[in-house]
This record gives sequence, structure tokens and C-alpha cells, in this order.
Amino acid sequence: MSDDDNRLKELLDGNLSPEEIADDPVLASLAERIYGTDFLDRVGITRGETKRALAEQFSEIDGDDLLIDVLPDGPPLPMPEDMPANPSFDIDDDPSGGGRSIKHKISLIGGLSGLIAVVVNLFYGFGNFLSGCSTEVHSTCSTSMKLNWVEFHRMNEHIAWSPTGSIGIPDVILAVICLCYIVCGLRGRN
Repeated sequence: MSDDDNRLKELLDGNLSPEEIADDPVLASLAERIYGTDFLDRVGITRGETKRALAEQFSEIDGDDLLIDVLPDGPPLPMPEDMPANPSFDIDDDPSGGGRSIKHKISLIGGLSGLIAVVVNLFYGFGNFLSGCSTEVHSTCSTSMKLNWVEFHRMNEHIAWSPTGSIGIPDVILAVICLCYIVCGLRGRN
């Protein structure tokens, strides 16, 4: 048994003199808690301010078991080297599954193709590639080479053709739709 355990046992058995209790502020505080302040007054123990401050400091500690030295049996606490390593949140590019999905690739290619078609038709004209315009249909066939997108199904009539460089509402709408497909294709990743 340690010296503190012996002193506590002597205090509980009543084998300590009032001078020994008064000299040890921890024992004085314990005696005051166990037997009360009346006991200390009867035995003539008066504690000075420093000893009282030390005893009050011990009494502010939470819990009643100030003199317990032995920890209860239980599983041992893990040591830092026994702990698993922290997971890494670095996401490496996976070469086998990285890149765009098929849907996004098709969206990107379709948007680019459509935008190229709108620009070529607007400034060069599909009439140079398609043989739908003849002088028998209308007299401006040599100058009206731009295909009107709304009337594409009537290529053998003059209403389907207009002069190159003229921008219509269907041209703008089709260009905006193609740009949206390009943006969706570029933003989409696995």
C-alpha cells in the first residue's frame, strides 16, 4: 500500500493526531468532509488561508474519487500507431473509366456538326451542294443558295431558298440549340 493509502486508513481509524491532520491540507479536507466542520472545531484544528485554498482546490475537482490510483480493468486503449491510416480523399483520374460518357460525346459531336451546318448554310449556302434549285423553279436560283430551315422539305420550290448572308429566326434558334448541346457535352463527365 502506498503512503497516501496508509494515511487515509489511519484517518478513518482515528489514529492520527490533530496536528498531523492540520499539517496535511488534503487530510484536513477529507476529515472535514467525512466528520464535518464540528469535528475539526472540537479537536481544535484551525486551518490557515493557504491550506484552506489548497483543500478547496482539491474539492473543486469533479467526482468523489480523488484518491483512486487504479484504473478499472477493461480493454486497453489503442495507441496512435495501432490506429488505421486516415483515408485519402485525393481522387486520381482513372484511365479506364475517365472522360466523357457516350451520351455526352454524342451531344458534343451533334452540337458541333449542327453549328457548322448552320454557319456553312448561312454564308456559303446548301444550294451549292444540293441540286434542288433550278432556273425553271424561279429566276433567283443562282443568287438564292441558302436553304430555309423551316421549308427544307420543299427544296424544289422557290420558297425554300433565300440569298446567302440573310439571317432568319430559324437560323438563330438552331444555332442556340446547337450551342446548348455543345455546352452540355463539354460539362458532362463521369
